[in-house]
Amino acid sequence: MDQSDLDLELEETRIKSVYAKRQESFQYSWFNQAHLFRVQELERRILAILRSMNLTHLQDKKILEIGCGQGQWLREFIKWGACPDNVTGIDILPARVSQARRLCPQGVQIYCGNAAKLSFGNASFDLVFQSAVFSSILDSEVKGMLAGEILRVLKDGGLILWYDFFFNNPSNSDVRGIRKREIAHLFPGCHIVFHRVSLAPPLSRLLAPYTWLGCYFLEQVQLFNTHYLAVIKRIS
Repeated sequence: MDQSDLDLELEETRIKSVYAKRQESFQYSWFNQAHLFRVQELERRILAILRSMNLTHLQDKKILEIGCGQGQWLREFIKWGACPDNVTGIDILPARVSQARRLCPQGVQIYCGNAAKLSFGNASFDLVFQSAVFSSILDSEVKGMLAGEILRVLKDGGLILWYDFFFNNPSNSDVRGIRKREIAHLFPGCHIVFHRVSLAPPLSRLLAPYTWLGCYFLEQVQLFNTHYLAVIKRIS
């Protein structure tokens, strides 16, 4: 086993251990006003980006989600018009993959494995989506391997949608925020547009039960936002 394989195995083991300790939380429940606000605002932002890039017809687009979890965003892409047979997800956690397979429509392909070693052919996908995957990886070499695989399976002119923290979470040492410079380093030769989104979770948890408009206003100000929604375009 070479050093890169060893790094990959160690990081995979660490991530699985971290997630094994996490319990189901009301924080991510659809009945939690803060969670509902964040996801609906993110959906609105993503749809606006797709519309601005003339990607309003997704039927024939091949779509891959890295770290698909229980398949929430896979199902969103289908709701927006993607054909289930063209939608693929991969996640490192077997329990989440099993749940995603139960919840997603027939035709969606969902794999259990490490996305830093994808089994798909070169230039297989029109669009690749990742949400809070890179911030969960602490090893810089593994992040580079994952970014390289995403670029390998992306078609010329294809699009990467990136949603992730750019701030460190002081209460969670198992994640690390990723700034613009690091993202640009991970995806060389790409055109990247950054959108600063998602009101800081402590603020949204405090305000959302009482004032949806207040949350919306603060998110538009952007001063208290914690994530980048980046549009990474592979240049042909």
